[in-house]
Amino acid sequence: MKKLAITSPTRRQFIKLGAVAGGGLVLGFYLSAKPNNQWAVRPEKDSLNAYIQIKPNGEIIIAAQNPEIGQGVKTSLPMIVAEELEANWSDVKVVQSTINKELFGSQFAGGSLSVATTFDRLRNAGASAKSMLIAAAAQSWNVAESECTAEQSTVMHGISGKQLSYGQLADRAAEMPIPGKVTLKKPSEYKLLGTRVGGVDNRAIVTGQPLFGIDANVPGMQYAVYAKCPATGGSVKSANLKAIKALPGVSDAFILQGNGVVEDLMPGVAIVANSTWSALSARKQLQVEWDESNAAKDSWTQYQEQARIASTESGRAGKSVYKKGNVDKKLKESSQRLDAFYQYPFLSHAQLEPQNCTAYVKDGRCELWAPTQMPQRAIPQVAKLLGISDDAVTLNQTRIGGGFGRRLMNDYCSEAA
Repeated sequence: MKKLAITSPTRRQFIKLGAVAGGGLVLGFYLSAKPNNQWAVRPEKDSLNAYIQIKPNGEIIIAAQNPEIGQGVKTSLPMIVAEELEANWSDVKVVQSTINKELFGSQFAGGSLSVATTFDRLRNAGASAKSMLIAAAAQSWNVAESECTAEQSTVMHGISGKQLSYGQLADRAAEMPIPGKVTLKKPSEYKLLGTRVGGVDNRAIVTGQPLFGIDANVPGMQYAVYAKCPATGGSVKSANLKAIKALPGVSDAFILQGNGVVEDLMPGVAIVANSTWSALSARKQLQVEWDESNAAKDSWTQYQEQARIASTESGRAGKSVYKKGNVDKKLKESSQRLDAFYQYPFLSHAQLEPQNCTAYVKDGRCELWAPTQMPQRAIPQVAKLLGISDDAVTLNQTRIGGGFGRRLMNDYCSEAA
């Protein structure tokens, strides 16, 4: 295992990992600055913690760092790398990256920011790997790097016509120094970006492959449902737990007091069973008496009525957000008048994939399989809940079957843990 300490942020904060997964070139980032402004590298031996891995067999593995929620970033982010790398897209295999802020920076899906916040970093990664491959080829041929070009996963020598594939150059490229500065392509030079490329998971999706959080399956897994008070802030007064525990397939049923944090763990009743059918069937027979004395008293019907009053002329004249002025005056003077009241319902974030998380807790460690938009928030949240360190929590980012912002919160991770 080769390690490279980068002592200046101007070196792109790259790390180079040799001898990973059968050799070749592995290039990634280490983004955690130390007090002395140096950049130290301590990668795990076998972890794929890099953006780019080029294997001697020609396979190019590019990690997508942000959660895929249907917006296409598992495809678009690797495309940015591949564009500057001059990779043949058919040689590229895309994987979901590990969740590690020190290695990948901020990893989240929200606000359509994934491409905007990673664009230049990914371009530099691809361009740096390409530069190292060109340097390796130039060294092999004993020619100047300026005489070499890269295209379609191949480096070519313009004068002699010699060619070497990225796979052939992978091991030698791993020995090349990381370039301090690279030249990025102009948009007019793009060959891949801007073209129509199908999603990397499309075939797996239409053939029903296990990609989503709801597909997670580990040996000996149990299935649970969690019933919370319909009004936020309510707690459990009593529940027919004895009857629920006696139902077929039910392993246990119990009350959780929670910690009172809406985005974390609210009070409720958990039912654990040996199948989803048993858990959901038991949920239908669950009878809970809720204590809503401290619960929210919000009423959508009341809000609608308040809006109707505010929209009327008498409402505008009273205590409302409307100001009486020229608009009302002109409307009164007009011979034609049109009144309309528009409303929309109080909608649920009804994703196609239900809220879910799989958690495995043992020996002071927790592993999660979660379709979350904010994985880096889930890790410390669960760690605090379980009373363990952040380092003791591993989160496997799954594909997300819709979120619309609802999965920015990780209450389902806390509930499962």
